[in-house]
Amino acid sequence: MTEYTIEIQPDFLERQARAQPIAAIAELIWNSLDADATAVTVDLEDDQLGGLKRIIVTDDGLGIPHADASTLFRNLGGSWKKHGARTKLGNRQLHGQEGRGRFKAFALGGVVDWRSTYARDGKRFRYDITMLDSDIRRVRIGDEVEVSSTAPTGVTVIVSELKRNFVSLKPESSVQEFSEIFAIYLKNYRDIAIVIDGERIDPTMAIAHTWDEPLSPIADEDNTLHPASLEVIEWRRQTKRALYLCNDQGFPLSQVEARFHVGDFHFSAYLKSPLISALHQNNRLELAEMVPALTRATDEARKKIKDIFRERASERAKVVVEDWKAQKLYPYEGEAATQIERAERQIFDIVAVTVQEATPDSSEIPRPQMALHLRMLRHAIESWSRLSEQFPANDKCFSAGFFRQMAPWGWG
Repeated sequence: MTEYTIEIQPDFLERQARAQPIAAIAELIWNSLDADATAVTVDLEDDQLGGLKRIIVTDDGLGIPHADASTLFRNLGGSWKKHGARTKLGNRQLHGQEGRGRFKAFALGGVVDWRSTYARDGKRFRYDITMLDSDIRRVRIGDEVEVSSTAPTGVTVIVSELKRNFVSLKPESSVQEFSEIFAIYLKNYRDIAIVIDGERIDPTMAIAHTWDEPLSPIADEDNTLHPASLEVIEWRRQTKRALYLCNDQGFPLSQVEARFHVGDFHFSAYLKSPLISALHQNNRLELAEMVPALTRATDEARKKIKDIFRERASERAKVVVEDWKAQKLYPYEGEAATQIERAERQIFDIVAVTVQEATPDSSEIPRPQMALHLRMLRHAIESWSRLSEQFPANDKCFSAGFFRQMAPWGWG
């Protein structure tokens, strides 16, 4: 065994060790994918007391050659994963560039072991790498031994002496977020399998709609323009509505505060630009709010997202409204004669559908009662519209009060 000292400041390694649990696991998965793995499994090994004993990430990639281990672990920034590079066998886009992600494993446990099996000169070799949270700047690389020529190549990462029970990593809590992180990658490379404690990630089964939108080019501090685009995925499952900052291939490198008000739609958005990759390489992406050019891009992305889901709300309302018209429940007749009437109908359609969807068993309401409710809603919206014209300064405040009063007239 040989010991090496990592040539980086300890505070940098300590920041990596404060990563969120899912982000830490995701980095280990990215390392596997960058090593040409086509199958990555994450196993949560229980102890005898109902808790979590170890986290094991296994892949079928190329493994880490013993001759490369000291360089890869000692020198951050000296990685072979340069900008624009691809994996050696599969020619897939790389996610990582500087090898820093592996150290996020210490957010999970105090001991991390890597067991690498790789091929050289027609033979297979295996060795271990060990690092301790208590001595995070030191890496211990074991001697390699020859193994069977049929032994599968790849890396197994074993995280032990766990810092918490990490309930958030259980599939019922984590699969949706892993789906968001790897959605674009798995859409591009459909032969890849990622399995979290027995449950395979399959974003395509959970995706309701997708949108690709161009954004204005982003000018950096030197006034160099960088292309930018936005990909939005609407999910069938409930999620936290995240805006990911991605490289130009759409691989998430960071995340910004959400602050979205788009009804009950569940989505992930991916802001893609080579400028984001450059900021990541310069350790500035964690302070994205301090980069004015990127702030402007995220503001534009938020506006695009709101426009998308405002249109989705309108489309969804049209389907329900047509059904009401067929049943002669819709409280309006003919076409709207004025702009104000058209605006009132748009408000009516969206509000009525939203209230209906939020009401348990609304489909069981008798037709006469449903017709009455719709007429009452029309009257309320017309009254609100007239008051808004009289008191425009209080329009927003009154609107909030109006929507809080929706329940008493029968659905909420």
